[in-house]
Amino acid sequence: MQSPASFDRAAVALSVACVAHCMVLPVIAISMPFLAASVEAEWVHWTLAAFATFASTSVIMHRSTTREPSFLVPAVTGMILIIAALFGESFGIDETLPTVFGGILLATAHIRRLIGKQPH
Repeated sequence: MQSPASFDRAAVALSVACVAHCMVLPVIAISMPFLAASVEAEWVHWTLAAFATFASTSVIMHRSTTREPSFLVPAVTGMILIIAALFGESFGIDETLPTVFGGILLATAHIRRLIGKQPH
């Protein structure tokens, strides 16, 4: 069975992947048109969001001590922003800002938990 810390690490990595996808990959994609097509594919957004949400939800469900507001509020807010970003284009909203802020909130909640500022 996986330790709770491994789920935290996975959630951090996936949150950072969401942020990198929105911030770094478009810059790289400008110089490589093939990469632009692949990073903008809708399935990439849905896959990253699904894995980040799954990892974070696993941490929340795995230990009752993760249900402290100091972890739960930023983690859930981050997940909501990442998921909301998936639907942003439908409403004419750029998905970058909600994804970046959501990823940062989510990663911060998990990092704080990993370094001991949150109960394990």
